[in-house]
Amino acid sequence: MPEHDTADDTGRTARESVGTSVDRTSRRRFLTVAASAGAALALGGTAIAQEDAPSADVTFEDQTTDGKTVAVASVTLSEGGFVAIHDERLLDGDALGSVVGVSEYLDAGAHEDVEVHLFDVKGAEFETTMLEGDQTLIAMPHLDSNGNGEYDFVATGGAEDGPYTADGEAVIDDAKVAVEAGSSAEPTAEVCFRDQESDGKTVVVHEAMLSDGGFVTIHDATLLDGEVFQSVVGVSEALDAGTHEDVEIHLFEGVPGREFETEMLEEDATLIAMPHFDSNGNGEYDFVTSEGAEDGPYAADGEPVVDDATIAVTHGC
Repeated sequence: MPEHDTADDTGRTARESVGTSVDRTSRRRFLTVAASAGAALALGGTAIAQEDAPSADVTFEDQTTDGKTVAVASVTLSEGGFVAIHDERLLDGDALGSVVGVSEYLDAGAHEDVEVHLFDVKGAEFETTMLEGDQTLIAMPHLDSNGNGEYDFVATGGAEDGPYTADGEAVIDDAKVAVEAGSSAEPTAEVCFRDQESDGKTVVVHEAMLSDGGFVTIHDATLLDGEVFQSVVGVSEALDAGTHEDVEIHLFEGVPGREFETEMLEEDATLIAMPHFDSNGNGEYDFVTSEGAEDGPYAADGEPVVDDATIAVTHGC
């Protein structure tokens, strides 16, 4: 398909970047071949029919990022779909495991400056929340083959939402992505838990900031004696990344893996608020049931992020 061999107005194509750098052109061609091999492996060698075949172009430029998002300069999709971001494992044929980001659904047509969040992909699990260093990433347009508006390529093992191709090769572009100085791979959290009166059944966390979302748990004072699991007496609903105010938490109920012999605080007590990850992304607090293997606490300088408050129990008439 000749149109993919001719540079567009930017001087770049989906298959290679035209310029004076022979090394970059050669690397682009190698990336295209390697990416196509990986895509073919994931798709079981299935080829898209050439008659009225869907087409795409993508331009992915070198950039500096916070490590959590990248920007695809432009993408044109004849039938709509997505732009997936792969790391260099794609070059080893790992078309599924190399997917580290995917755009929202894009309608058919041209799109510019498409922001893609990294390490949040349906069907994939990650041990990090951001790029840990400068590296080459690869942008690859994908079809929405099942028409459900969701990127199912990884979750279906490549059976759905395969890549757009040209001349039997996956349409791609690569970019060198530098992580800006001062960025950190370490997620952060803050919590403010103030002294308060309570009916003994609920408490309110004044403010919680979770960079990656998760939960705020409430522990009783046995935490100070090393009772990490048995000290959990309450947990918030799942919280999105960001800052939350006046988070109400019910005590002695709704903590997976805990059974309680009481329904409320019987007397004044010191309680401790602790932000936790949703490390497996299932929206449920699994720290106790997994014995700490999932949904561990946010940390700062190697210590869990916590704040404590004195809870005065008020007894109604």
